[in-house]
Amino acid sequence: MFGSTLPSGVVIETQPGLDPGARYDGRAAGYDWLIGLGLYNRLAWSTSPRDYAAFAQQAVDSRTGPLLDVAAGTAAATAQAYRSSTRPTIVSDRSRDMLARAAQRLADGDRVRPGIRFVQADAFDLPFAPGSFDTVVCLGFLHLVEDPAGLLAHLRAQLRPGGRLFCSSLVAATPRGTRYLNLLHRAGEVAPPRTADELASITGQTWRRRGSMAYLELGI
Repeated sequence: MFGSTLPSGVVIETQPGLDPGARYDGRAAGYDWLIGLGLYNRLAWSTSPRDYAAFAQQAVDSRTGPLLDVAAGTAAATAQAYRSSTRPTIVSDRSRDMLARAAQRLADGDRVRPGIRFVQADAFDLPFAPGSFDTVVCLGFLHLVEDPAGLLAHLRAQLRPGGRLFCSSLVAATPRGTRYLNLLHRAGEVAPPRTADELASITGQTWRRRGSMAYLELGI
């Protein structure tokens, strides 16, 4: 679907001191193809990409000021919401390959709308001033993280007073999804699988669940 050429005018900014490599560089194409498949999401996780896109739209509609997307991947769930929004938006990820695909997906023709920036950055060491954003989005990433409470605290620090945080995470819920998560954990791809209740206990927040995906909306 996508090549390696960035849309016209797009520059991927790199966090100072960040080395150019990332775990998902070279794997972005396969990842992008897989997560967009409705059949894969239904069979593996008992859910749908439509649910992810609806949650992303909810995040975009929550406020009107600056939005930060952390560990944005290829923007498979967020692209439609970001294209139709006028909000200043930063799309960040550790992988440059992921960001290149995100930029291509967000393009209308060969250009990305004004107000969207692409920043290669580490989710645990973001190069932005605390309290800079009305909304922070982090979708489908927490299940990779050993310390979800620490990451949530880091993300909340990016919010302005009255801002909102939107996160999602795969959880151990259905028999098939739990087996798959355990397989991915043994392969070193994800953190130890957690249930939604365990995630709530760890983070001190209430998560709602659909299939094997749990969702959090949190205000400050």
